[in-house]
Order: sequence, then C-alpha cells, then structure tokens
Amino acid sequence: MASSSAWGIEIGSYALKAVRLERNGDDVTLADFAYVPHKKVLSTPDVDGDEMIRLAIGQFMSQQPDMRQGPILISVPGNGAFARFAKLPPVEPKKVPDIVKFEAVQQIPFPIEEVEWDYETFTSEGSPEVEVGIFAITKGAVQARLNLYNELGLTPDGINISPVAAYNGLQYDMNLEPDSPGTIILDIGTASTDLIIAEGGRTWIRTFPIGGHNFTEALISSFKLTYSKAEKLKSEAQTSKYRRQILSAMRPVFGDLAQDVQRSIGYYQSLHREANLTRLIGVGSTFKLPGLRKFLSQQVQMEISRLDELKRLATGTNPQFAEHVLNSVTAYGLALQGLGLAAIDVNLIPISVVRDRLWGEKIKWFGAAAAMVVFGSMIAFARPMIDSRYTNQPSDFSHEIDPIIGRAQSLKTEFDKITQETEITAKPMNIRGMIDNRDVWPQITADIASMLAAAKPQPELLSGDPEQIKSIPPAQRRMLELESLDYVFVPPRGDETYPQMRLRMKVKTSNKDSVALVNRSVIQWLEKNAERKGTPYRILKDEPQTRPQTVRVDTFKTPPDDKAASPTGRGGDRGNFETQFSGKGRMGGFEGGGGEATVNPAGGRYVPQGRGSMGNSNLETLAPLPMPAATLPPDTEYYQVEVSWIIQLVDPHAPATTDGADAGKEGK
Repeated sequence: MASSSAWGIEIGSYALKAVRLERNGDDVTLADFAYVPHKKVLSTPDVDGDEMIRLAIGQFMSQQPDMRQGPILISVPGNGAFARFAKLPPVEPKKVPDIVKFEAVQQIPFPIEEVEWDYETFTSEGSPEVEVGIFAITKGAVQARLNLYNELGLTPDGINISPVAAYNGLQYDMNLEPDSPGTIILDIGTASTDLIIAEGGRTWIRTFPIGGHNFTEALISSFKLTYSKAEKLKSEAQTSKYRRQILSAMRPVFGDLAQDVQRSIGYYQSLHREANLTRLIGVGSTFKLPGLRKFLSQQVQMEISRLDELKRLATGTNPQFAEHVLNSVTAYGLALQGLGLAAIDVNLIPISVVRDRLWGEKIKWFGAAAAMVVFGSMIAFARPMIDSRYTNQPSDFSHEIDPIIGRAQSLKTEFDKITQETEITAKPMNIRGMIDNRDVWPQITADIASMLAAAKPQPELLSGDPEQIKSIPPAQRRMLELESLDYVFVPPRGDETYPQMRLRMKVKTSNKDSVALVNRSVIQWLEKNAERKGTPYRILKDEPQTRPQTVRVDTFKTPPDDKAASPTGRGGDRGNFETQFSGKGRMGGFEGGGGEATVNPAGGRYVPQGRGSMGNSNLETLAPLPMPAATLPPDTEYYQVEVSWIIQLVDPHAPATTDGADAGKEGK
C-alpha cells in the first residue's frame, strides 16, 4: 500500500480528524489537515451517532473535492475490536502462519468466519522467542463503518484499530527501537482508554472502559448538570473559578483510571519479568485536565509527559494542526501506514472490498488486452486471404503485421499476469477452513476431566463434608488433581495431512501407589480412547510418551499449620490450589491484575498481596475470606506424576478406524 501520499482518517466521539502526508525520500511532510467537530458529543444520551458521523464526513468531503491523492486508511476504536497476544513455539519461519491460524481460532472470542483478522509477529535480537499479535473485528462492525463512508462516495483502502495506529504514529516519531527505553502510551478516549506498551521489540495492547465520558458523568452526578453543560464545565476546568470543586468531583474517576493503569502494567510485567518500563506518554484531549498527569505519576511511580508536538513531521505553518496534535496521533499513524512507514502493517479491510477495488482499477487493461488479441487474431486470419489476392505482387506486408502480432502477444502475457495477481480466493478458503479445529480445546478439557475421574475417587472425597473426607487416610485416597498442562503445536511434516499436538500433564495425589493409580486410570483411559467417532483428534497411543515408564515421581510435604505455603497466581487466588495452563503455547485471554496471594493449605485466611494501590484500606480487615476447612494432616506426603501423550488432529466427520496402532503410524 506504500505511496508518496496518503490520508489517515479517525472519527472520534468529539470530532473527525484527517491527516494527509506526503513522502519525499526519508522526509514526511504534512500536506493537509482537517478537524471537523460534531455538533454534539457522540456519547451524549439520545444522540444519533451515525447521523453525526454522516454530517462530519459530508462536511469533510465538501472541503476535499479530490480525495484520490493516494490510499485512504480509517480506524475503528479499540473497544470495538480485539487484540490478543501469545508466544509461539520456536519453529521454522515458514511454519509460523500455520501456528498463528491455530492460535487465532482459539484466541478470538467469535467464530472465525464472522470476523476480519490479521496478525503481526514480534521478535527480539538474540532471543529465539516469537510473539504474535492477533487483531480482529467482527464483519458486521466493519461493514457498518464502511457503509457510512460509502454513502458519501468515500471508499477506504485500509482499516486498522486505533491503538495500533497510535503506536505506529509514536513509534515512527520517537524512533522506538528494540533497545529504546520501555515506553507506555496511554490514549484516553471518550468511551475507553488504550494502553500500549512498546518494549524489547514487542508491542502489547489493552483497552479498558474508562474515558472522558466517565469524568463527565462524575460532574453530572455532583452538580446535577445536563450532559452538554457538564462537558463544557470539564473543558473549562483549568481556568474555572470552581477548579477545586471540579477536581474534587472527578477524583474518584482519577483513582479508577490509575488503578486500571497499574493493573495493566502489573499484568504485563508478570508476563515479561525482565521488562523495564521507564516512561509514559499521554495522548488524547482528556490529558488536558488539570492535575491528571501529576496524579498518575504519583500512582505509577513513573515519568509522565504529554504529546504536544511531533518531532519528525514537517508541519509548516499550520496552526490548526499544532492545536490538535494531542488528539491526532491515530490519524497520523494511519497516514504513515499508507506511506509504508508503519511498524505494524495490519489491514482489516474485507477481502471482497480489496477484490472489487483491484478489478475496478484493472478492468480497462483487460478490455485493451482482449481487443488487441482479437485484432491480432483477425489480422492473422486475414493474412492468407491477402497473400492469395496479391500472389503475383511482390509487396511484403510483414513489416506491418508482425509488430501488431507481437504487441498482441505481449498484451496477452500481461493479461495472464494480472489475472494471477488478482486471484485472491486462496486466503478466504484458508480462513474458512480454520473453523475445523475450533472444538479441539473443549474436547481436550473434557478428556482430561474423564482421565481424572477414571481414578474412581471414593464417594466420601466428593461429599464436601470435611469429616467424611478425613475418614479416608490420605495414602489410600484415589484422587488426582490437575497441577499443570503444557502443549506444543506441531505443523504437518512431509506428506502428513494434519498437524499434531504434544501434551504434557502433571497431576498430584496423596495416594502412596501414585504411579499405579495413574497407570490404571489415566494411561488406561488414553489406551482405550485412542480413537472415537466424532472426536477432532486421535491419540497416538503407540508413542513412548504415553507408556507407564515415562512417568516421573517427585515427592514433597505440605507445611505444618503455622507455615503457610505461598503459591502465587496471576489475577488472584482461585481456591485451594491453582490450575495453570502454561508452556510453549498459550490458552485463553484472561488478563488479571498481576496480584499475588498467600494460601494456607491447612486452613486459614486469604491474604491479598497485590501490586495495585488500594489507598489505606486493608482488605484483610474489611473483607476476610475464609479458606475451606483442613482435610489433611500436616505431614501428608504428596506425589507429582507427569504424563505425556501426542494427539493428531483429524477430520471430525471422517469414520474412525479400529486399529489405534495404524493411527499412530500415520502420524509419523
């Protein structure tokens, strides 16, 4: 999409912002800028947002009679899209797309055929790890936004989500490189806030539902104003004689915003322990509120600056742009993407729109090529007739006919090349095929529950009555608890048709015959259920990872009552023990606050130790959470048993074979 000129258009709740950039070598110049405010803020109750947007686009188009000066890119807000991040296993680069497709099906919370999605990979020099960012938006939301533009004769060439565009703008302007200081970009919008982290050659995004609208609502609640008057009061807070009262009314929202920022930073640092985040850049008109920067700086203990100018953009004498730099970063990033200068070049435009645009631009070449082929063919057909008519005349017409035939053949070759370039049906077919694996993880989860249940725990252990549970000696309890589950996705190799997944499960039990218990429950279950009709995979039971000799036993003792163990969990404690899904792949999209908890397995209270600031309140005092009654003696021995197995994904509608050994050989 790289061009010498490009438009970036963002429609926010307050106004339409449009930036046109021109590129000359390494220099980027502001060629045009438009700021069209809405008659009413889109978050105002009972306002027809679509109609306000139509009016803004119409006014903008009336000021720009010729928009086809390069590609046009638009944005969708972060709270209307999805951004998910995962670590990929170390594989060959050519295998990355296959793994990303598998991750996309698992990560996107909608059927894959109902979304437009794209991805970007992130790598760090000297590190084998590859991270991927998956970005998606529902097709309905995309089409609704495109319809608003198309009604007024404006057809975008690309769509990106606002936080990605904002990152592209600041990454270019601040020269953010893998060795640059860890930077947080905080873009506070009207309905939501985008927190973007750029650190170590990777990017991470989180959107949470706090924005300028919440500050307005706080003023409405405190001063009993209408929405429009509260908006005006908020915009005049810096110079108002009631500044102290205004800030006091908005202070609870300041606290909520700071808490979400802390929670997001804490979660990111729990994923990347080596991360060193040193600065925060504020973007958006809300950062004009007095006292906001100082308050956030005190809460996150970090330098905070506001973006008031762009260093690498030659703006010339454009006072309007200088006034609106703070809230034009997204449009700036979109235009940079049109110039081919974006660090994250994702495009969520529907394939059908791309196809129609390509065919519309090249149809004239198809007609010209076809006409020349027909004309050349007519000349070739007429030549024998001409030759026979002038048999006795020595005149030679080859010097006129041969160039025409050569030109026709050249156009036909170009026609064939254009046809191949516009053949874009493969990607939709690949995307449509990804839904076949969507039921893999639910089936794996159900299978693991069946494996653990195969231990046939005594009814007393499932009663929930501590006294009944204690009646069964720990060494005789037939109970398996899931400790962890790791997996590695293995793309098809050679002539294989389907990929494989290597799974490794760790369970714990107090049963003294732990290995035997696992063998007659988990291992036997794997052998008996290698192939089942309607299951999206087969278990390769002849692989050595599923044989009894592969299990490994470690022993440890639970601490006495007065010495609490300290397992920690991201996002807070979830009960007596923590079940983790970790490893070289990543499951789910839960993002907790990065808190830690101390648990006493022999009974006691939950003691929060989170990183988030809660003021002077003590949650242990205000709301103590009792732990379940102790059901194990202090010196109970526990055993950890590890089991590994391999599954091969298959067509769930294909008939199952009866020979599990043959199924295993096929996987090889």
